[in-house]
Amino acid sequence: MKALLKWILIIIGALIVISIIGNALKSPEQKAADQAALQQRQLQQQQEKAAQQQAQVAAEQQALAALPVITAQTLASAYEANTVAADARFKNKRFKVSGTVVDINTDFAGNPYVTLRGAANQFLEPQFSFDKSALEQLAQLKQGSKVTLLCTGNGDIAKVPMSGECSLL
Repeated sequence: MKALLKWILIIIGALIVISIIGNALKSPEQKAADQAALQQRQLQQQQEKAAQQQAQVAAEQQALAALPVITAQTLASAYEANTVAADARFKNKRFKVSGTVVDINTDFAGNPYVTLRGAANQFLEPQFSFDKSALEQLAQLKQGSKVTLLCTGNGDIAKVPMSGECSLL
């Protein structure tokens, strides 16, 4: 058994030595051609990756364009009328919502949110949460501004429609 293992290691070592010698004996033209072929393959892979990314961006833009646009008032009315039906329509789904900014604030964890005019009762206005990375953008907003947001519905809390993962469009 030891003899077999010894011969296998000798053969592997010999193959490594042969490949090193073979590489060293290549002419400069062969080395240049190999390098050029390697660079060509890398360039082709980069182009394919860029094309895939462009196709993905185009698909995302198309999906974004196909999303429904609702008003904050429609959202608030839906939750006021029937929470179960509104959850079926909005919860865990992406949608665009437009409305007038009533408040720009942060929650207890420092995450920013925007409240849009939409409910008959000012305490039930729909809230739209953002990631902290949006703080700079949201700092530019003013009360009374008209905005369109891209959000994911989170249901409601005490009839206040809540949405998260929002971004300004």
